[in-house]
Amino acid sequence: MSESIITLILFALVVPLAVLPWVHRQYRLFGKLRGWSAFVAAAGVLYACGLVAFTLFPLPVVTPDFCADRRLIDDWQLRPFASLDDIVRAGGPALQQVLLNVILFAPLGFLLRYRFHRGLPAATALALATSLCVEITQGTAVFGLYPCPYRLADVDDLMTNTLGGVLGWLLARLLAGVLPPAVSEPTDDTAPPGLPRRGLAFAGDLLTIGLTQFACQAALSLAGGRLRDLAGTRWFGVALGAAVLITCTLVVPLLRADRATPGQFVFHLAVLDADGNPAPRPAIVLRFAVWWLPVLLLTSTGHTGWVLVSATVIGLVARLRTDRRSVLGLASRTRTATRATYIAHTTANR
Repeated sequence: MSESIITLILFALVVPLAVLPWVHRQYRLFGKLRGWSAFVAAAGVLYACGLVAFTLFPLPVVTPDFCADRRLIDDWQLRPFASLDDIVRAGGPALQQVLLNVILFAPLGFLLRYRFHRGLPAATALALATSLCVEITQGTAVFGLYPCPYRLADVDDLMTNTLGGVLGWLLARLLAGVLPPAVSEPTDDTAPPGLPRRGLAFAGDLLTIGLTQFACQAALSLAGGRLRDLAGTRWFGVALGAAVLITCTLVVPLLRADRATPGQFVFHLAVLDADGNPAPRPAIVLRFAVWWLPVLLLTSTGHTGWVLVSATVIGLVARLRTDRRSVLGLASRTRTATRATYIAHTTANR
């Protein structure tokens, strides 16, 4: 499997974990997602995944003679500018490797200047430190995970990688007047949240529930023995899913002052009563009974599709109302507002 494919796989695994904190910050600062900021953030995550992939992969198969005939000189190249001899001797392939090392770290320098506003000395030091971590990881066989190194730690890589970081920083400075700001200025977020934002909060709840359940089952599977067997049973999966859903959609809102579920917290929302105060606890229990309890029953019986259909119908009904209140809000006499509205109301009443 090539490093490019591994990069995409890592990206797909990392994004669900990284996207929720980033989305929360976007809505906390701006009240919506900024397209260019999203692109820059995704590019940074993709680059980090690529750096990990090119550092570690392809992983070797350890055989009995894996470390036979290996010497220190095969694992650590400590003579500066030895790559020049390789270029003279091998020509194109060696030159391509040197250029790849430069190109690999250029995005790091670019992001340090463009996204994080680091000066050239700091960017150079960070590029050098990152490259040093890469070379130590390779030269120590992933810190002893393998019996001996399978990649060469090369002092020339430190120089070419650092050079790439410097060139990337200079490129970002050159394009500073052309590119839009990587991070926009904070804005007010007291207007009523739209249906798309509320719908995405529901999707955030489902993602949080799914990731939490997966993490619990993975931990039990790694524990081995009876716990692994228990995690593999269907009834345990259903019970664990129910426990996680109840915790996220009932217990957490009851404990939080703004009555938000995890998904609503991510999208910077709060559940208030008609006067702008936090919804009373009985109303939160009613919201759970009206919406999340049917969701639990449908997902537990394998009818997840009906959850999405029901959410769509509820959204369409709310769209027909001028106040955009959903059946859930009408039944519990609550409304979904932005957390900025909740904070402003709380501050004014102190």
